[in-house]
Amino acid sequence: MLLDLSDRAKFRVTGKDRTRFLNGQLTNDIFELHPGSAIYACALTAKGKLCADLFVAATDENHYLDTESVLRESLTARLEKYIIADDVTLEDVTDQFGLFHLIDSNCPGASQSLEVFQNQSTRFGQPGFDIWFPVDQATSVLERLHQDPIDAGALETLRIEQGIARWGTELSENVLPNEADLDKRAISYTKGCYLGQEVISRIKSLGHVNRHLRGLLPAGDTLVQVGDRLVDAAEAGKEVGFITSVGQSRSLGRPIALGYIRRGFDVPGSTLQVRRNNTLIGSLQVCSLPFISA
Repeated sequence: MLLDLSDRAKFRVTGKDRTRFLNGQLTNDIFELHPGSAIYACALTAKGKLCADLFVAATDENHYLDTESVLRESLTARLEKYIIADDVTLEDVTDQFGLFHLIDSNCPGASQSLEVFQNQSTRFGQPGFDIWFPVDQATSVLERLHQDPIDAGALETLRIEQGIARWGTELSENVLPNEADLDKRAISYTKGCYLGQEVISRIKSLGHVNRHLRGLLPAGDTLVQVGDRLVDAAEAGKEVGFITSVGQSRSLGRPIALGYIRRGFDVPGSTLQVRRNNTLIGSLQVCSLPFISA
């Protein structure tokens, strides 16, 4: 399955201090990253809130970052703020590179051209490869891969099925990484210091946050929408969460959704009522993520 992620913001990081610098700014262990691989990470505020979620890819000479397009300017400002005496250059290469992701356990061999490079990545919770290429080489890369990217609707369905939080829906400046379960993929608890680490370590010591991202299965003919509120089935006036994304799973043959639910009401198998404009419109069941296992 081929995914076109070329609309994401992209950056090249150069300089002899780049690995140390990125390791001090991001939540995952950049020193563990080797050429030909990519890892998921977050950039945080000093209070542990999200500034961005991103992928970091390594080549022999540089690091490459990609994130949601709406974070193009803010991530630049966030990182450049801390480049003081470091030999580090952050270059915006969004318009120079396209980006494909191939969900496949086998190397696609698209990088026979020296201008194309690929990195192993579990971007969608399954083995795959990120393929970076000059924008004018998109056609030749597709010819080598012998397939076309899936459409935007199928990509969104895949994201929801895999329980992948996205900036602007599940992620924002008001979210702690642990609330969206990003700690499972994007945080190293054994690396050195980074901005926001104190808060993340405190959360780990406490053992919980006050809400979690969960999968939601609407019951019967309940048609849910983004923004619908979730209330306790036993106490209809008690709001315990809200819906962030809605999709139609082709694999499950039914509607699915993602949402944040308050701790104590988020146990998989629990039933919650859905409220819209102060009216109860149906019910749904809480489930663990991902909906579709790899």
